[in-house]
Amino acid sequence: MPAIDERHQEVIKKIKLVMKDISKNITVERMPVLDVPKIGYDNTIWSEEKRMLTIGSKKVQVSPDSIKKIPTFSQYLVMANAVRKLLDEEMESTIRGMYYATLSTVGDDKIKQKFWNSQENSDDAIKAVELLTGVPREEFSVTSKPKGMISGPITLRVGGDVIDCSLGSRATSQLIPTNIRDLEIIDVKADFIMVVEKDTVLNNIRKSGFIQKYNAILLTGSGEPDRATRMMVKTLNEVWKKPVVIFTDADPWGLGIALRYKIGSESLSYDSDRLVTPDAKVLGMMFSDIYEYNIPEVARLPATEEDISRATDMKKKPWLNDKKWQKELSLFLQRKEKCELDAFFKHGFRYLAETYIPEKLRHAGLL
Repeated sequence: MPAIDERHQEVIKKIKLVMKDISKNITVERMPVLDVPKIGYDNTIWSEEKRMLTIGSKKVQVSPDSIKKIPTFSQYLVMANAVRKLLDEEMESTIRGMYYATLSTVGDDKIKQKFWNSQENSDDAIKAVELLTGVPREEFSVTSKPKGMISGPITLRVGGDVIDCSLGSRATSQLIPTNIRDLEIIDVKADFIMVVEKDTVLNNIRKSGFIQKYNAILLTGSGEPDRATRMMVKTLNEVWKKPVVIFTDADPWGLGIALRYKIGSESLSYDSDRLVTPDAKVLGMMFSDIYEYNIPEVARLPATEEDISRATDMKKKPWLNDKKWQKELSLFLQRKEKCELDAFFKHGFRYLAETYIPEKLRHAGLL
């Protein structure tokens, strides 16, 4: 039996084990309990050793021992059963599809309501199945809509088709599949990997001939990166030994996106080992770059109260206590200005790809 089929059966077995434990408790008239690892700030730990955010030991007990808890307990079981069916049928679904597959009404004719209040509840149930089994949802073949794009000297096998991402790389990018079971990296010939925040910026850099000139792979998560994009970045760095650099907008949200790749996030701290690339270097756009590269005032944006609150909170985080980040965040809070990478277009449409980024790469020793 192929290794992927063995893993497939192993995942099904883990889900059935959760259901079996509940059945055993009910059989002996004991109240069933699901011990679900807690997700959130108060159970997220900064690991100096791993250089990433990791999940702590706190757990939430979900049990049908009260009217208030019954809906959540039921939702977790229904979703676990839906995942099992999906695997049994060897099919694939998006997280949106799982919401509809499990959508129903509960109650009688007098009092009837939807099983899910919103898709957010359904998504939480999928995450609970991940936590209970220790298996990421991609191995359930539960995916999200592709967001990530990649272009450059890399060859992929996607669902049996071989795709050379360097072909037409001046004109187009390849979507990164969200089902990891369908994706295989065959060859990588790039010298380094460059991640940018937005697809619009990637398109500008790509059309400039940057890929060909510097033998680079360009990647974007199109804003907040999905898990497939983060996994791709990590694999290229740790398996293929390619250095990774990141460029995002000069605002607290852009910095947050850069940190998703480099140190992880509180909402996915339980999956950091699979998603995070600690050796990635965040090169720009720094808050100080707004002034060092003379971005005109007309192209700068005023910080909002939400921006200021987020930056203030960031300064307190133990993973941002480095002098460089403290200095950059202090500058932002002092000047109360932010800037998008696109603002470099005020210096010309080729300035970003031909001047700013190469200077940053040379300073980092990659050129």
